[in-house]
Amino acid sequence: MELEIRHLKVLTTIADHGSITKAAPILGVSQPSLTAQLRRIEQAMGSPLFERSRTGVAPTAFGRTVLAKARAVLTEMADLRIQQGPSDEDRAAELRLGALPGPLLPVVLPRIAELYDERRKPAQPSLDVHAHTDSSMATLLALVHAGRLDAALIAQTLGHELPLPEGIKHAVVVPVEPVFVALSERHPLADKQVVELAELAGEQWVVDPQEDLGGAAYLRAACREAGFEPLIAHEVNDVGTARGFLSSGQCISLAQATSQEGRGIVVRPLAGDPLAVRLELTWAQECPVAPELLRRAAAEAYFQLIDRNPSYQHWWNEHYGDERPPVL
Repeated sequence: MELEIRHLKVLTTIADHGSITKAAPILGVSQPSLTAQLRRIEQAMGSPLFERSRTGVAPTAFGRTVLAKARAVLTEMADLRIQQGPSDEDRAAELRLGALPGPLLPVVLPRIAELYDERRKPAQPSLDVHAHTDSSMATLLALVHAGRLDAALIAQTLGHELPLPEGIKHAVVVPVEPVFVALSERHPLADKQVVELAELAGEQWVVDPQEDLGGAAYLRAACREAGFEPLIAHEVNDVGTARGFLSSGQCISLAQATSQEGRGIVVRPLAGDPLAVRLELTWAQECPVAPELLRRAAAEAYFQLIDRNPSYQHWWNEHYGDERPPVL
């Protein structure tokens, strides 16, 4: 393994924050991924660069030497970029947009480009949009706050909202989206139009350990209200493995209402909507694209997803009718 500029940034960010956990959201990766990356760097260097403790990490003597050289290299690279001078006038503007995993992001990006081009004046540059997903809403907000993302589409669990970092603004995209349950198409409850949460007592659940949107804590709270304790059988953070557990009938899980059925899985609403979220756009002070444009693009893109799941289309029509809700 040969060290690259990105590896030097990893080392200096960890050193600056004194913690792998704190450095991970700044670098836009998960804590386990950053730990593994640091281990590979140390193996390439042939010696530990940091000493671990309960309170964080601190550079070893060898690590301090490496960090001094790394900072010098990064400074030289920054100087080179400055000496390149201003970019061409026709250089594209850049928008770094984050979102939770799901079907919305691939649909909203083209709509942002369309709306931007409609409003673009002759002197304005074109727009490049770079996407970033993370199953942790807290991580997305930290990236916006740190300036590594310009904006992010998040989902606040109603009744369990996370506070926004100071300086982060937000606007509602969809006021209420119910959280559904995903089941094997062979599950005894798969033929029901609506599932009572109490009917799921005794079922084994699979959850994403990195998710803080309607995740295990909120699932437990809702199930306790329904009179039982959910059995969390597996913690899985990749879609392929989770779908395998679901389609085989080994587990059930919470699901976004816009999730598409198929490949052995059905998605059903929970009676009374014991778990629901509010979709919001969050952005930093210096967002390169007007937040109003981003919110409109997200709302219009979202409306295209409603009929992906017949159960959600039925729920939507019952709550909003055939029209979009006022916020859209």
